[in-house]
Amino acid sequence: MVLFSKKDTVMHIARLIFLASFFFLFSCEKWLIDTSAQHAPSNARLLLYLHSTSVIPTDISFTVSEIKIQAEDGSWLKLADGPIDIKSGALVDRQILLQDAVVEPGVYKAIKIILQKASIKGRDGDASLALPQPGGEVVIKSDIGLQRKESSVVSLAWDTEKSVAKGYMFQPDSIEAELQKPSAMGLLLFISNSASNYITIIDRSLERVVGAVTVGDRPMGMALNYTQDRLYVVNSGSRNISTIDTTQFSLLDTILLTSGLEPTDVVIIPDEKNLFEGKLYIINKLSNDVTVVSTVTRRVLKTISVGMHPSAIAVDTIRKEIYVTNEQSNSVSIINAINDTFVANITVDSRPAGLIAAKDKLYVFNEGSHKISIISLSLRKVISTISVEGPPKRGIRGFNDRLFVVNTAANTITFLNSFDVITRTIPAGVGPIGLAGDEKRNRLYISNYGGNTVSLIDIIGEKILKEFFVGKSPYGVLLLER
Repeated sequence: MVLFSKKDTVMHIARLIFLASFFFLFSCEKWLIDTSAQHAPSNARLLLYLHSTSVIPTDISFTVSEIKIQAEDGSWLKLADGPIDIKSGALVDRQILLQDAVVEPGVYKAIKIILQKASIKGRDGDASLALPQPGGEVVIKSDIGLQRKESSVVSLAWDTEKSVAKGYMFQPDSIEAELQKPSAMGLLLFISNSASNYITIIDRSLERVVGAVTVGDRPMGMALNYTQDRLYVVNSGSRNISTIDTTQFSLLDTILLTSGLEPTDVVIIPDEKNLFEGKLYIINKLSNDVTVVSTVTRRVLKTISVGMHPSAIAVDTIRKEIYVTNEQSNSVSIINAINDTFVANITVDSRPAGLIAAKDKLYVFNEGSHKISIISLSLRKVISTISVEGPPKRGIRGFNDRLFVVNTAANTITFLNSFDVITRTIPAGVGPIGLAGDEKRNRLYISNYGGNTVSLIDIIGEKILKEFFVGKSPYGVLLLER
């Protein structure tokens, strides 16, 4: 029999507690950011979508057993295994993501979809359709050029009205490939996918994903320059900023962040002499400060200390002020953007997680108290509070001075009227966090961090219209309209 001293027993228990704590923290981090599909630095990423071009589609279903792409040398590479069930009715005004694949760079001449079965609904129920031969193969010409370290979207456009030949046969020619290209309309929406390391681009005129751009590790906050042709993306994991050309959907430059730990969100102050450029302000959660970066020199200008665990940032370009919520200090820090100096702290409620600046006021969303603090920027103090059901995380003000709040932990969105009175709270996606408003079309876009989707909200009817499938853990949402 082995005997342990009291000291040995204590040390053994301490080791067990340490190991248990380590595995607990590790599992929590894996739950928060799913990195199971890492994008190898030397490879390319292909995002394969499917959408219907039919307004009132023929009721057809088919099951995919395998998807392949053809390399330039004629060989076929496997993209995905099935079964993948497709129903034409589910594609009405909707696009689905078939596969997010990491592949070798190169030119791919075709996409092959192998069908397991297909059917059409008639008066007497489902009737089987004869499959294309040989072996149910549908070959779609594509000519996809995939570059090293780049992402590209291909969306398969399915015309269900041309899907049946001779009344009994599935017609392969009913599916065509639409390749990634810059949008002519310029009605775009950018989504930062923090666990996929790329930016999703949605064309709001088509209401479809049309592009993607590879950036750094864990992309989070985003900011557009004044002329809207440059998008700046903060990469928290790689501690740098990706600069994207919004007209060409391409990566232009990477700015190294030489100060600050765990950068997340960002705002921009335009340069009055050169509106193309400006200063970026990035909050750093672990080092409790704000990094100031010049887009001209692409270097860090200054680091400004704020409160504990800065969680969100907002800007007033008229006042030339920056506002930062400090989650563990229960305060809002004010920074003078002219000389980049700390101005003051304003005490708010428990665990402020987000804020917006609107009409000489700050709306601060306090997760810990389920309240929204309203701060007068002239008086520099809280003048009123609003209580909400779910713990408020982020929000947006607009649409004739209305307020929209996402309650991330509760998976809900709260609507308030112009008098700051709650009109409705409805279920949202899983982990709603980012918001962007299209006031001309009465549309609100919300990223769902835990659901890998973006919800499109009708703000008149106060309901969800549809969802876009994007990358993993979508965080920021930013709207562009030329």
